[in-house]
Amino acid sequence: MVEDRRGLAFSSESDEAVALFDQAVDHYLEYRLDTGELLGRAMEADPGFVMPRILKASMLRLMGSNSVDEKVGAELAAIEAADTAMNRRETLHLEALKHWVAGDLTRARRAWDAIVQEWPFDLMALRHMHFQSFWLGEQQAMRNTIASALPAWTDDMPGYGFVLGMLAFGFEEMGDYGRAEAMGREAVERNPDDLWAIHAVAHVMEMQGRLQDGMAWLDYPDDHWADRGPVKNHVWWHAALFAVESGDFDAALALYDNHVVPGERRISTDMMNAPSLLARLELAGADVGDRWANLADWGAGWVDDHVIAFTDAHTMIPLARTERHAEAEAFIASLERFAKETNNDAAKRVEPFILPLARGIRAFYTGKPAETVELLAPIRYALQPIGGSWAQRDIFNQLLLEAAIQAGNWPLARSMASERIALRPENHLNWLKFGQMFDAAGDPEAAERVREIAAQYRP
Repeated sequence: MVEDRRGLAFSSESDEAVALFDQAVDHYLEYRLDTGELLGRAMEADPGFVMPRILKASMLRLMGSNSVDEKVGAELAAIEAADTAMNRRETLHLEALKHWVAGDLTRARRAWDAIVQEWPFDLMALRHMHFQSFWLGEQQAMRNTIASALPAWTDDMPGYGFVLGMLAFGFEEMGDYGRAEAMGREAVERNPDDLWAIHAVAHVMEMQGRLQDGMAWLDYPDDHWADRGPVKNHVWWHAALFAVESGDFDAALALYDNHVVPGERRISTDMMNAPSLLARLELAGADVGDRWANLADWGAGWVDDHVIAFTDAHTMIPLARTERHAEAEAFIASLERFAKETNNDAAKRVEPFILPLARGIRAFYTGKPAETVELLAPIRYALQPIGGSWAQRDIFNQLLLEAAIQAGNWPLARSMASERIALRPENHLNWLKFGQMFDAAGDPEAAERVREIAAQYRP
């Protein structure tokens, strides 16, 4: 067996194959587009080497769409056909992949957790455990798995910065913003190409309402991440959030057009980023033109594509916004079938969370704000199990607040607007929404006072 730079043993006798796989893992964590090429070269160097195929199948699965099922199945079949004598760590990786493909993220995480406990230097297991805890809405596991591995690392080990970046995001999602920012900045200093660490620090600034800091942190040339995969679009989405909240709608729309708008492939993060950004822009008072139509055409392809609960939480937005009533009804029916006929982690989240969200969003965009309030208010503090981050899930709070205002539910509207001000007192958009509430309630004097405060916080 050959070892990689971190001392992990692999069931290959090819130094070249293991070195290429080792490099591919680094590039995978940096979201580089050449990761697949490196994996292909590793397989050519040793056709019986299973780990490149496991990582390739994992990368396909991370797209979060059933459209890749055939390709994932082909990789699993090739692994079985290779009949390689895998070591225990590799066997656990394959076990985790099979559970993942079956939609059983709970059992997949047990396998990855077993790897991390015995081999804390396995970056692939750390990343997968980190990600899938994220999609299950289990922030403590997302943080603690990485924290459990960190003491085994030394700061001169290859990949140490990646571990810091993951732990930084875990700290951020648990509300430990000071440690999150410090650790994320150190990770970026060690490796300026670590998009996940850059993203973790951006989250801190978003959650603290630090718009100027956030815009400065993400002030990169437009083509800076041209060699990266779809996660770069999500980082640009964060830049667009800072623009929306500062009132620079033109900048936010440019970011949407250049970086956030989905491509042809079905990639789950695109289904989250794009509807959320357009909805936030409109809720802030922007005119987004005809962008919804193209998004709805693309989004219709997700009606029966249930892999990640957080993707399903967004699918209704473009359908309802563009009055695609047939597709909206089909989506609701598909969710009901999925919940009834499937027993995996995503399906278990449909009845308590995804269906109320989908129905509430449809009610909002069909002029029934009181119904939206009735559906969304009871779950507003309970949405963590659908996955995603606090920043991402905030779109559902924004929709609920606007629905409360439109429905004339002033106690709820005032409570929610006050909550947002208390949590992020220097956020320009939160003050504007507070003012809009007073306008709608027929108190123009209070609205004007609030707008004067809002002006102080516009970057």
